Amino acid sequence: MNRLQQLHVAGQSIWLDFLRRGMVAQGELGLMMQKRAVTGVTSNPSIFSKAIGGSTDYDAVLRELVGKGMRDPVELFYELALEDIRLAADVFRPGYDANGGADGFVSFELEPRLAHDTQGSIDAAREIFGRIGRPNVMIKVVGTEEGVPAVEELIAGGINVNVTLLFSVRMYEKVARAYIAGLQRLKADGNALDRVASVASFFLSRVDTVVDGELPEDSTLRGTIAIANAQLAYERFREIFSGAEWESLAAAGARVQRPLWASTGTKNPAYSDVMYVGPLIGADTVNTMPEATMDAFLDHGVVQPNSVAESLDAARDAVEALPKLGIDLERIASDLTEKGIKLFEDDFAKLQATIERKVDEVLAERPKVSASLGTLDDAVERRLEHMTHEKVIERLWRKDHTVWKQDPAEISDRLGWLSVADLMRDRVTELETFAKEARVDGFTTAVLLGMGGSSLAPEVLRTTLGVADGALDLVVLDTTHPATVARVTQDLDLPHTLFVVASKSGTTIETLSHLAYFWDKVQDGTHFVAITDPGTSLAALGRERGFRGIFLNPPDIGGRYSALSLFGLVPAALIGADMMSLLEDAEEMATASHRCVPCAENPGAWLGAVIGEAARAGRDKLTLSLAPEIASFGAWIEQLIAESTGKEGTGIVPVTGEVLGGPEVYGDDRIFVSIAGSDEADPKLVALAQAGHPVVRLAGGAATLGNEFFRWEMATGVAGAVLGINPFDQPNVAEAKEATAKILSEPFTHEDSGDAGALLKDVRPGDYVAIQAYLDRTPETEGALEKARTAIRDRLKVATTVGFGPRFLHSTGQLHKGGPDTGVFVQVVDSGRATDLEIPGRPYTFGRLIDAQADGDMRSLRGRKRRVARITLESLGRVM
Repeated sequence: MNRLQQLHVAGQSIWLDFLRRGMVAQGELGLMMQKRAVTGVTSNPSIFSKAIGGSTDYDAVLRELVGKGMRDPVELFYELALEDIRLAADVFRPGYDANGGADGFVSFELEPRLAHDTQGSIDAAREIFGRIGRPNVMIKVVGTEEGVPAVEELIAGGINVNVTLLFSVRMYEKVARAYIAGLQRLKADGNALDRVASVASFFLSRVDTVVDGELPEDSTLRGTIAIANAQLAYERFREIFSGAEWESLAAAGARVQRPLWASTGTKNPAYSDVMYVGPLIGADTVNTMPEATMDAFLDHGVVQPNSVAESLDAARDAVEALPKLGIDLERIASDLTEKGIKLFEDDFAKLQATIERKVDEVLAERPKVSASLGTLDDAVERRLEHMTHEKVIERLWRKDHTVWKQDPAEISDRLGWLSVADLMRDRVTELETFAKEARVDGFTTAVLLGMGGSSLAPEVLRTTLGVADGALDLVVLDTTHPATVARVTQDLDLPHTLFVVASKSGTTIETLSHLAYFWDKVQDGTHFVAITDPGTSLAALGRERGFRGIFLNPPDIGGRYSALSLFGLVPAALIGADMMSLLEDAEEMATASHRCVPCAENPGAWLGAVIGEAARAGRDKLTLSLAPEIASFGAWIEQLIAESTGKEGTGIVPVTGEVLGGPEVYGDDRIFVSIAGSDEADPKLVALAQAGHPVVRLAGGAATLGNEFFRWEMATGVAGAVLGINPFDQPNVAEAKEATAKILSEPFTHEDSGDAGALLKDVRPGDYVAIQAYLDRTPETEGALEKARTAIRDRLKVATTVGFGPRFLHSTGQLHKGGPDTGVFVQVVDSGRATDLEIPGRPYTFGRLIDAQADGDMRSLRGRKRRVARITLESLGRVM
């Protein structure tokens, strides 16, 4: 008996907090009943939006409905969703009949506009319950003051009710009394009571999120109030559903209104991922869980029967301590209810937009993905079949490290990106408030001090989405070149500048150097914000200096997978980006990438299989062709792919920013992937496909950035499995860092430059030339380097990459040292330096630091017998 089945035996029903038509049609829901003791399902607009937008399950039905003249998105939603509810209810119906109507329910939520409309809720619930036509369905009514009389009326009419968005014991008592009053009326009218049921959905994690924010950082009450609150609600449940009044109803067949624990996915990364399950086990309870929480509890949960009724005195003490700290739990509960309604409203609007977009796609018969894979077709098909047979995607979502390696190190603790979009939804309001306060306090510009995963996603967001009216502009500083640092400094209005110091480890040498430099100029903590992992020295420094904000990111997310975490969202908030849309789009893609029935319809798994098999077949130069509006997205993909796959002598070489040429300039080591914002086919890509090169075209752009972030993260994880490597570690990155530190401690001498001309003459088919530019990044410099790379490609017929140092050390540096020995590395350095800057508190300047980083990387490459030489920009053109 597994842990979920043990929960069921302990008296707690397990309901799934998700529904999609394919789950029913393909038997997944039935398997969950058998293997996970799932006895019910809850749904809401967000769930349906992800299901409809993130799958092809509904395309044929939409086409048919639109063909009949139905175009209104709300009408289409009801047609689609109510059928899903019927199908799911039919799956649970045998169990429902067998247990006499005690369990086996599927919940459908009323529109959020009805949350404060008693009669409207009653009328809508009656209509929907009748339209569904299944006895094992519950209608979700919001637990507002107006919702309470609706609950009574619906129960009196024999309609099952799930009372949602409950946060306080006071409101719980009201809905419990309303349920009993409804049963009394039902009995008085001579109706049977044994087929009427209700649950009271008590929300958990959101309570801790808010209360924790009002508690002192060192308070022992942090992370305890939601569970304590729920325990006290359960205590009142047992009191209310006992005694003579209740016993008379029970004797007539009435069932208790079961407490349902909702919002059970842990939001704080410092807390256990099963903290809202184990302590709340009790008879006559329900826990509705997202799949990630189910997976976690199945893996390491502890079943202690009746745990919800233990330590009630401690629970009471915790809740009663709040007023002494100036925290009004009742106010928080009321605010959370209204915020929950607002979230539902936003979700319902998003749902309608999703349906409208889906209709347009279906009518246009526009594929989201098209591909001409040529000789890769068979290998990709076999790989997808293998992934289906071995349940690779199912295991990946369960965070099973054996998808990649037998050793869980740097895998099991690096998979937080799978669910971070859902986790971050609850942080959006906090981030919006933070950004608004920064604007009110007069800040007009934010400077992001970070490297690699801390800087690339913010750069994509700024260049792709722009800056909203009244929001802060964002400047990304991810170089130690003194001319760049000086230019950025000169352009800043320091009294109105906010510095965002971003480092997962808190020890990144470039970022700490930037911090030292700007702190010397603006010694005011209110001008600084930190984004880092819990427990880092940067977090401690931020507290010591009184930073305006310290954002602690979930530690189970690697830097290059952190775009949808606080490392991406704090800068997104400052530029006024629509964070909720970004996250919802990512969740939609996550939904689409969650299953493999078949894997060919899983966009992340399919792309990962394609690029992984391409690399295995020798086509390891992943050449990206991006719409101009998302051109900067290439640098983010470059880091993700290169640092994830470039190890153990294998890897995929991402080629970004290379102007497409004709088939004659390419070898047979290429695969091309295009992300295009229009339907028009690029003639150059058509020619490449006709010449036999694999070409993949993804329909996407700025409007679907969240989709693409997640798609490529999933694809990279899958490609790592195809290549047999761990895509979440970076075993060789430290080499250049250690070499740099050693050089900085030595007397100043440059590494021997070597002969760049002779090096380029040694380039062989299948190689790639990596231009490593330790230069001031200006339009002129970029133009000269792009001209050089194109000339090299056209003359030598090899792939070329361009990276600015030290930025690329946090991106492609891992691939250069740990990947295949096909790289030819040309360092391009300054011929002289007119500007240098001191780094306060350091024995070296920015100029000395960047020189040491160039020397350190060269020393590391030579230590691995890689082909490398150094040249100035002025001389580069002469050796081609």
